[in-house]
Formats: sequence, structure tokens, C-alpha cells
Amino acid sequence: MNGVPAWVCGGVAGEWVMAVNVRSGDLDQLFLMPPSVRDWLPEDHLAFFVLDTVAELDLTAFYASYPADGRGGAVYDPALMLGVLLYAYCTGERSSRRIERKLVEDVAYRVLAVNQTPDHATLARFRSRHQEAIAALFGQVLGLCVKAGIVDAGMIAIDGTKIAADASFFANRSREDLAAEILDEAEQTDAAEDALFGDRRGDELPAAWSGGRDRRERIRAALDELEREKARDYESRVAERERKEAASGKQLTGPKPRPDTARRAKPRRANTTDPHSRIIPNTGRGAMQGYNAQTAATAGGQIVVAAEVTVTTNDQPHFVPMATAVTENLADAGHDEPVGTFVADAGYWTAANGTADVGAEVLIATKKPADHRAERPDDHKLSVLAKVNRGELSQRKAGEILGVSYTWVGDMTKRYFGKDGPRAGRAAEPTPAEWLPVIERLNRGEINKREAAGELMVSGTRINSMLAHVRGEAVEPSIARAVMDEKLAEPRGSALYAQRQHTIEPVFGNIKGNLGYRRFTRRGLDAVQSEWRLICAAHNLLKLRTAGA
Repeated sequence: MNGVPAWVCGGVAGEWVMAVNVRSGDLDQLFLMPPSVRDWLPEDHLAFFVLDTVAELDLTAFYASYPADGRGGAVYDPALMLGVLLYAYCTGERSSRRIERKLVEDVAYRVLAVNQTPDHATLARFRSRHQEAIAALFGQVLGLCVKAGIVDAGMIAIDGTKIAADASFFANRSREDLAAEILDEAEQTDAAEDALFGDRRGDELPAAWSGGRDRRERIRAALDELEREKARDYESRVAERERKEAASGKQLTGPKPRPDTARRAKPRRANTTDPHSRIIPNTGRGAMQGYNAQTAATAGGQIVVAAEVTVTTNDQPHFVPMATAVTENLADAGHDEPVGTFVADAGYWTAANGTADVGAEVLIATKKPADHRAERPDDHKLSVLAKVNRGELSQRKAGEILGVSYTWVGDMTKRYFGKDGPRAGRAAEPTPAEWLPVIERLNRGEINKREAAGELMVSGTRINSMLAHVRGEAVEPSIARAVMDEKLAEPRGSALYAQRQHTIEPVFGNIKGNLGYRRFTRRGLDAVQSEWRLICAAHNLLKLRTAGA
């Protein structure tokens, strides 16, 4: 019998001695009493914490998707399936096939599933069928964190991280490639199938034809995405034009945007595997096919309070939406205290973001304006440029003498020599103390824009932005930058901004480094959004468990 010691004896030269006290083990021994799976794991195991968490969640949306009349085949309990899924994500496992294997081999999974064994297809269908309800779990888990008192909204850090899509970089195609090379081939395949198989069902096709229709659907989806991108470009240009006209009080000159005149240096490309994903530069690592995952976290405890996925590389457009999402999520989670300060790095800096009214103080590192003007050439270079201006040297010959390109020679000759003689360029951007008096004179009608631009040696576009600031129509970037730099230079602002890296980077470190989530396993923006929120919900669950330990 299991658990009963057996005495193993041995004799030496006729003398019996006690040997080893061992416990016998019998694989054929039956349980004398019905076993309880709760006895298989220690009480403080993560699996039981996940089960207790699922018991606190509102799963109405999950059950509502099934018929309420009791008809049809039996389904696995959504609470059971959700417990398995949450535990898998908390331990860094997302593969449905590996989870299926663990439901047989891993004791924790067997406890969570109560010895039931849904296969990988069932797990994948559950995750796809309930993707909206799964995404909504993020808010419920955040509510549990608020109830536990571990959410401190005094300082919220916002940042983005690049996560690879479940698609290849080399699956990107231009519209012409999709239409001429792939789509035509797909239509030929359709015709060949129709001629060979007639009107029979698709599941009767041999294996050699399998997957073709799904690929064609993805190709058509990629073409649709290209059309939507073109439409969004047109709408954004129209909206920008309307905004400028409203600010100036008069119609702009020049041709109006048209849907068929999207000008781009390179043709748009869409991915045939995941049409929503984009080619995104990855700092120091080239480029990847992926998404920009925006995240906001608290300074105390690194609790994620907002999680969104975007397809744009630039972080600037996402600051205000993320700040708004944080406020709404905290309110829905029952957090009564307002956010104290939003902190973000220089990737989010714009004058509009720095002065945005988001219900809290804003601290964003500023980007120093780039000075694209070349430094004044030395006397030797100027003498060579003067010869070019007089026609004594060609631009190409002067470029060989100076060791520069002939285009540089041409640009510098125009800059420093003209029909009116040598010109001097501005060494730096004019300070507000310099340009405010000039623009105020312009606003009073004492001088015109050309005279103001000549006096300040800036472009007409800069004059327009300066004038809009004086009139109260917009915040001039240099003013907003100076105000933000002053805030960041103060001891309080400096101390708050110093916490940014220690607030948001540990979140990405845990998600990418500890849990191993560097690539999405689902495809499409909605599916990826659901998965990112589930990942962040798992991160918060682990934080909640540690806080309650």
C-alpha cells in the first residue's frame, strides 16, 4: 500500500541487519477515496490565485454569446477556459498546441481545467470568438487593482514599444504587385478549380489546393487596406486645411486636396499576411513588421492603466488619446483621485501636446530644433565659391577642389552670393525676445510679412506661426518649448521626469524579457488589440498577486 514503509533486509555471513526504510510505490494502486484536484498544488500557487480572480470577474459577455435555450452540444465552461487562458498568459505561454499538451502533462493546468482537456482548436476558437470580451477584462483587472489599493495615479508615464506582427517583412506588396502578380494568379487558380471541380464543396478539394482561398482573402484585404490608407490621407489633408482656414478666418489659396492625388515618394505597400501591420523602424535594429503598442503605467507598482495598439511609428499623435484613455479607465475602475502628472519622453513632444488640457500636469522632454543651415564657410571655401559665382570655376570642379559635392557648391553659392552681393545667414533661431516685438509691429500693420521675414531672416511659414501666437490662435513652438524646458529644469519637474524610466521600462522588461512577449500571435488590428490588453492584464494580475503576498 502506498505510504506504508517496507523494511528491506539483508544478511552477511548469516547475520541479519536492518537496511533501508523506503516507501513502496505501486502504479496500479487505486485511490481509496475520490481525489480532489485542490490537493495537487500548494494553497498559495498561482493557479488558485487565477481561479479566485476569475470568480470575481463579470463573465456575462462570455456566456451571452451562447444560446440560452440549452440546445446544441455542450461547451466548455467559459470560466474554466478563461482560467486556463489567463494562467497561460501569466506564465508566458500562448501556443494553443502547447497549452493542450500541458492540460495533460502539467498539474497546474489540470487543476485549472478540472481534469478536462479542450484541444488546441477549441482554445483558439475561444480566444477568437470572445476577443472583445477578453479585451474588456483589462478594465476589470484594473478595477481589482484599484480595490486592492495598489494604483497610485500621482504620476503616470506614457510610452510605446514596438512588437513584431505574426507576419513576414517580405510579405509586403505594392498595389501593382498585388493586382498584376498575385491577384491575377489567384483568379487563374479560381478558374482552374472551377473547371476541374465544378460546383462541389470547398472541403472536397485535394490537399494541393488547400489554403488558396484564404490567401486570396488576405490579398483582397491588403488591397482594401491600401484604399483605406489613401482615404485617410485625403481626409487628414482636408481636415488640416479646414483647421487652418478656421484659424485664419479666410480661405486658403492653391488647389484643394482631391482623393486621387495622394502624393508619396514611394508607393504604399500592404502585407498579405497581416494587412494591418506596418514596417516599423526599430531603434538600433533596423526595421520590423509589427505594431506600436502604447502603454501607460503608474510610478508606484508599475500598474498598467491604459493599453492601446497603433499602426503609426510616430508617438506624437498618441499622447492626448492615451492620457484620455487613462482618465476614462481609472474612472471606470472606481479610482476617485485625479491623475497628478503625465510624463513622456521626447518622442511625444509637440507644442500642442506640451500645452494640452488633459486634466493633469504635463511633462514631456522637448526636442531641440534642428539647425539645417550650414555653418559659414571659411575664407578658402568662400574664395572658391566666389570664383564659381563669377563663372571662373564650374560647380563640379569646385566640388573636387573642396572635397564636397557639386550640389553643395551650388547651394552655398546661392546662399552667400547673389546679384545683390554677399549675404549672411542666421546662426540660430531667433529668441522670443527678438521676434515678439517685430511680430507685434506686423500685427499692428506697421510692416508686412515680407519685411518681418527679412528682418528676422526666417521663412514665411515661421512668420505665420509667430503671428498666430501673437493673435492667440495657436501656441508658437519655441514659446511652448521654453516653458516646458523651464518646468523640467525645476527641482520638482526634474525629479518627476527622472521617475519616467523607472516607471514604464520595467513594464516592458517584464512583458518582453520575463514573459517573452516580443511578437503577437494573432493577426489584424482588433485581434492584436485584444491580445495586447490580455498581456497587460496578465502583467497586472502578477503585480496584484505580489502585492497581496
